[in-house]
Amino acid sequence: MRIDPRVERPRRFLVLSDAHLRALSHRTYRRIARAARWAAANGATHALLAGDLLDDDREVEVVAERLRHALGRLAALYVSGNHESARYHRWSILPAERGVARNDVARIERAMAAHGIARIDDRMVDLDGLPLLGVGWRGWRLGPGPLAPRRLAEAAGPALVLAHSPDHVVGLPPQRVLLALCGHTHGGQVRLPGVGAPWMPVRSRLPRVAGAMTIAGVPTYVGRGIGATIPIRLGSVPEAILVDVRADERDRVPIDTTSLVTLRTARQRR
Repeated sequence: MRIDPRVERPRRFLVLSDAHLRALSHRTYRRIARAARWAAANGATHALLAGDLLDDDREVEVVAERLRHALGRLAALYVSGNHESARYHRWSILPAERGVARNDVARIERAMAAHGIARIDDRMVDLDGLPLLGVGWRGWRLGPGPLAPRRLAEAAGPALVLAHSPDHVVGLPPQRVLLALCGHTHGGQVRLPGVGAPWMPVRSRLPRVAGAMTIAGVPTYVGRGIGATIPIRLGSVPEAILVDVRADERDRVPIDTTSLVTLRTARQRR
């Protein structure tokens, strides 16, 4: 729950990240379907997908259809992550398709849109009366780019922000952000006892690998993700997040204050 006196009425949303779907990702589709039913039963209206929906655009038509089926009746919005936008190994038994190729972001957008899943990179949209800014993947650099602060300044009020990487939260004006929602870290994915996560794919210094935190003054929740690039997790189970945004008479305090902010999560073990 994100309690904020500037919000007129409650809203509730499902947040997922890092699905890394393939056509045959049966376990992850089941996790998403369970999360969507859980969220809808608790009054959620939208699914917000914080990037890395898939790894290979050659499968996007099947992935989009299966993802839409898993999300049920929830309206869906997404931002691009590095796996939609960058170069990746796409190995094949066919010699002509071996090696590294760039995913086609426009092809992914068209396929998702055909199933009612809208891409909102660098766009401000109305989310049931609440401004929502999408920040698409901007490479391995800090900052959201020049458009994001301008979009926030033009919004009628403080906005939610959906971004793939917590690195792209740095530089947003904190007074214009209700809550930033990110993924990308997988919660460390592999966390060793006494050591923690050996490596994190971010440049900013995060206070923790996932969860509620403040990044450069911006209240942020970094999800552990509901899938993975490789089917190995240790100490970081997949996660679906149900976010409440509601009004309260009290002044704002940092998101780290647990008495004020409680984000309900469902751990997806199977």
